[in-house]
Amino acid sequence: MSLSTQGYTIYLVVDEVQILYKDRTSSPRRKSTVFWELVKLVRNDAASTIRILMFGAYGSDPQYTQSMTPVDFSADMVLGIKHLNFRREEIEEYVEKWFVGIRCLQGTMKTFCDCLQFLTGGHVGLCAVAIGVLNTVYFSRVGCGGVTPFAYDWICMLEQGSLYREKDHALFDALILTCAVKVLTTLEMEDLDGLERLFYGVENHLDAQLLDECIRKGILIGCEGRVEFSSPVMWRYFVKMRVGHVDRALHGPNTLQEMIARVVRAIDYDSIRKTLGRTLSNDIPLERAWQMEFYKASYRCTPSTCVTSADVGALFGSTGFIDFTVECGDNFWGIELLREGSALDEHIGRFAPGGSYSLLQLSDYCLVDFRRVSSMEDTARATTIQDLNRCEKLYVVCYDRKLAHVSVLNSQSVWNIS
Repeated sequence: MSLSTQGYTIYLVVDEVQILYKDRTSSPRRKSTVFWELVKLVRNDAASTIRILMFGAYGSDPQYTQSMTPVDFSADMVLGIKHLNFRREEIEEYVEKWFVGIRCLQGTMKTFCDCLQFLTGGHVGLCAVAIGVLNTVYFSRVGCGGVTPFAYDWICMLEQGSLYREKDHALFDALILTCAVKVLTTLEMEDLDGLERLFYGVENHLDAQLLDECIRKGILIGCEGRVEFSSPVMWRYFVKMRVGHVDRALHGPNTLQEMIARVVRAIDYDSIRKTLGRTLSNDIPLERAWQMEFYKASYRCTPSTCVTSADVGALFGSTGFIDFTVECGDNFWGIELLREGSALDEHIGRFAPGGSYSLLQLSDYCLVDFRRVSSMEDTARATTIQDLNRCEKLYVVCYDRKLAHVSVLNSQSVWNIS
């Protein structure tokens, strides 16, 4: 304090400030009283030369979920996770400084940073963990006298999440263990239900408080008038929590066509009909509604030995991450979802040689396009037939307005679901 009276500007940085929070029903703890009195003093003195920066992990642990600071802060004084995330140039700077395999990237630095930014959403902690885990891979290769990964290998690690052996998902497992992602476990079941409603676009007055809490916890971020998950890792863990209780099938499908047939039959169309989000202009279910129900159905239709992964390409606007992959035995399938034939040519091109999905080494793939028709007789209309003839990997799921009748069309077959 004496330095501030001598004209010096003092910067006080306090990390883990949540341990100085107090419970709403308890009196201030003696060890934190002095600190918060200083905060009040600085805040009320416009001429003060003391600057205090506090970092707090809101809700990172159940014991702090109901805690509060003894000092109220206005909204313009509080920065959320969105403000603290790395900007693109900061991601490049971090990679250049801390990634020990930087020389392996050669001319692929931009692609590598694109993948890191998409995977983590620019979250500083997630970026640090991802690079730290990749550094461990580098040192393990060097330590045993092996060949260091090539640029392609590093990029595949970020895209697919496997580090030491194929499909081990070790990178995603490491990211899920961070406080930034585990904060989801502080939500109650009814909160997860509400979060799913928000995700579908179905809001009610009870969800407003939940929305605020999820933004403060870093689960969601506001972006151009809408909210979305703060990172694909967060979304992936949320979906895993939502489907973790689903009973699995005893036997897996032998072909991707069999997989699609099982899933389309298992989709909960009542849920889509009654509760899910729809566009305001034409009342057609949103693509994200189909994504979630498709994911749940894929779990019900596969045994625990099969791994279904959601990488939310459509949700986050990325063209480099496929919507779903399914690993069943020696099969590695890719599935892309569409709605109303939107950008069909672009989606087909992603699977073509040189396309954004061509590096995934899929054993098979397909596109599933959900289209509403005025009547089931319209399933044979010229545009649908033309699209099916253009791509033998395309499955068009036609449904009427009430979702009472559903049919699946492929260039080689037609299935009536209901």
